[in-house]
Order: sequence, then C-alpha cells, then structure tokens
Amino acid sequence: MVLQRTEYLNKLIAFKDKQLIKIVTGIRRCGKSTLLEIYQNWLKEQKIADEQIISINFEDIDYEELTDYKKLYSYLKERLVKGQMTYIF
Repeated sequence: MVLQRTEYLNKLIAFKDKQLIKIVTGIRRCGKSTLLEIYQNWLKEQKIADEQIISINFEDIDYEELTDYKKLYSYLKERLVKGQMTYIF
C-alpha cells in the first residue's frame, strides 16, 4: 500500500519548473523516495517524456561510478533534453 502524500506532492507541484533545487529531507524510512516516485509518476501523467526524467539511486551499484562529480556531470549533461526541462532525481 502506497500513501499518496498529497500535501507534500502538492508542494512539489507548486514549484514545478521553477529554477530552484528542491530538497526533500526526513528521517530514514519516512517516505522520501516514495514521494519522489509519486512525483515522477505525476510528471509522466502530465505528458513529460521519460527522457526528461533522470533518476539516480546512489545506493545502487550500477551508479557507483557517479559518486565522482566529473562522471556525474558528464552523465547528466549527456542526458539533458535540449530545449525542454529535464527533471533530475
């Protein structure tokens, strides 16, 4: 069962496409990652293309090399969608 966290989701939606970095904080296992997944799904429902959404889990071994800031920068730069907002999680 996934709680929708409507109040927090609405706060993220209110800042959509603003030139601000949004930071979600909280204690372990309080639903931060779930909230961001819900927000990503909402973006897709708004017709945001999958290519415009980049999601990186630094606890996943597949992304281990991206802990180097230069590699992370290159990875993100290669995936930016020209002329459109790219959402990075």
